[in-house]
Amino acid sequence: MTHILLYWNHICVLHRQEKAFLDALTQKLLPDGIQLEVRYFGLGYPEHMSEYLARPDAVLPDLIVSADLEVFEDPDIFCKLNGDLYPVRSWMSLRSGPMLDAVERGPFLLPFLSIPLVYYTREPEVCCHTALADWNGLALGGINNSAVKTVVKTVWERWGSQAAEALLERSLVTDMPIGAFQAVRQGQASTALVPSLYALRADGQETFLRLPREGPVLIPSYFCARTSVPQWIACCMVKEILCQELCSFYAANGDLIVYPEHAQGKSQQESPSACCPSTEWLASLTHDEFYGLYCQKLLKAADWKTGNNLHV
Repeated sequence: MTHILLYWNHICVLHRQEKAFLDALTQKLLPDGIQLEVRYFGLGYPEHMSEYLARPDAVLPDLIVSADLEVFEDPDIFCKLNGDLYPVRSWMSLRSGPMLDAVERGPFLLPFLSIPLVYYTREPEVCCHTALADWNGLALGGINNSAVKTVVKTVWERWGSQAAEALLERSLVTDMPIGAFQAVRQGQASTALVPSLYALRADGQETFLRLPREGPVLIPSYFCARTSVPQWIACCMVKEILCQELCSFYAANGDLIVYPEHAQGKSQQESPSACCPSTEWLASLTHDEFYGLYCQKLLKAADWKTGNNLHV
């Protein structure tokens, strides 16, 4: 029996279905001599995956599926994994186009899907001519997950660190993305940048879904596999986990952008352009640079390195 440890930090609003899928997959693999153990992180669990992997005593998994992007973007965390990863990007055919181009991260990370952030607004005409960096009063949500961090990094790369600081100063930033959505519903803000799954509730009369002028901001999720397991098993697992059933579920139920070619259905938010920090720019960003700005502007932000607000 081959034991496989999978770390999973994914889509909280769809987690019940994700867990049911993985429970069924665990049973399916047993007759093939594979014992799959899944450890979950994120909302509803004690830690985010990046927070756990940052610990000096963290046990490294064999496989990772994560939309907690600090796992891959924080150099002090990713260096623990980067030396012994398989080139999984070549193991599965993906749909080409601008959505995929925006989230490519090299041979060792396989883009699985992206959560598109779009505007949920009472002022649709303003969205057409306002650059992401120029908003005043924009509602953002997800301080200690990848949502707000990705928006800040996107603005920082494209318009500079001062623009990122200014956006945070002028924005209404809530703990979770649902809070930004509710801020518009309750009249605390006119426009929020939220997962399209929320924005699809727009009624087209008082509230509207609009794409950012630059295209949706993408929160990608990646699969990676360590050489701690035989390559043939890792290849088998990527096909079992990122199967047509799960990919099609995400497209149909989450309005998520799914990349594997075998997926049926697609997000309504795909566009000719998209926003996501580039691999090259992320490689130049240090932990201290990012969290120095981020935690200074957001008092509820957690920095695992300094221990500030780790359990907010």
